[in-house]
Amino acid sequence: MSQNDSKREVACTLTEEQEAERREEVRARLVDHYLGYEEHENGVVVRFDGTDESLEALAEFTSNELQCCSFAEYEIAVSPPYEETRLTVTGPDGTTEMFQDGFVDRLDVESA
Repeated sequence: MSQNDSKREVACTLTEEQEAERREEVRARLVDHYLGYEEHENGVVVRFDGTDESLEALAEFTSNELQCCSFAEYEIAVSPPYEETRLTVTGPDGTTEMFQDGFVDRLDVESA
């Protein structure tokens, strides 16, 4: 982590209404594709199936997240044999907790 990373504030700028809309979007577009996650020191890796639908939904989700959680870095990875798509979210201290509490936990609950 660079010195600049530690200076970025971990905060989401969504209003309560926007957050409710985002929760619904995640439920509607990503839950059925969710496979699990791995926690890392500075973020999370969230695994989804390798379908075109999950890739498109993740790309849209990530584009939206860039607007409200600009402190984080996002990476979507798709590798042969294309059975899985991974979204890696990293950032300064607090990123892991924020995305686990606000994103991963929601996927876990909704997919159960």
